[in-house]
Amino acid sequence: MASLRLYALPLSGALLLHALIAYLFLQGFGSEDDIAQVITPTVVNAKLLVVDAPSTKKPPSRPAPKTPSMTPAAAKPPAVERKPAAEQRPQATTGRQSAAELERQRQALEELQRRERLAALGELADDSLQRSLDAEAQQMREGQNKQQVQTYQAGIYDLVRKNWSRPPSARNGMQARFVVELIPTGEVLSVALVNSSGNGSFDRSAEQAIRRARRFDVPEDNQLFEANFRRFYFLFRPEDLLR
Repeated sequence: MASLRLYALPLSGALLLHALIAYLFLQGFGSEDDIAQVITPTVVNAKLLVVDAPSTKKPPSRPAPKTPSMTPAAAKPPAVERKPAAEQRPQATTGRQSAAELERQRQALEELQRRERLAALGELADDSLQRSLDAEAQQMREGQNKQQVQTYQAGIYDLVRKNWSRPPSARNGMQARFVVELIPTGEVLSVALVNSSGNGSFDRSAEQAIRRARRFDVPEDNQLFEANFRRFYFLFRPEDLLR
């Protein structure tokens, strides 16, 4: 070990000397182009050795991720992504349509109510007119019936006067009132004195005149007969007496 240390310094100096000589030799005979071609790859090779040489084991290869192919269909945005924007416009349109539909329904309801009111007014007017017509017809019937009743009453009175025999004691202003009952054929069923004239002869003569008629002309209308001639008052008051 001591001898090796003794010769190390001279050996190192000799190696450096030989290296310097070799460098000067090569500097004198080589061209710049050749040096560049030699040095540049050496530096590149040294770098490649430092980077690639740490381990001899190759890392497990991983499959490269597949790049999706850009087809025309894939290049376009998906239809699903456009739904939110596409749905907003129909919703706004639907809102306007709903408002318009509600307005149409409201107008239709108002029109229906108006027609119902007009129909009700028309029915009231028709009903009022019908009542007026019925009342007028009733008045006409009542007037006709009254006139008819008066005609039959006048006929009954004239027949009684024709059958009456004036008593000697009769005077002007005498009158007697009777209740007369008839059957629908007009025949006399009963006669009863209600209010006397104060003169018995006058009362008896009037009653006999009624009974002597036996049958009077009466309306064929049963309702009219029942209302006016079934049972009625007969006032006998002659106006042609001289005294």
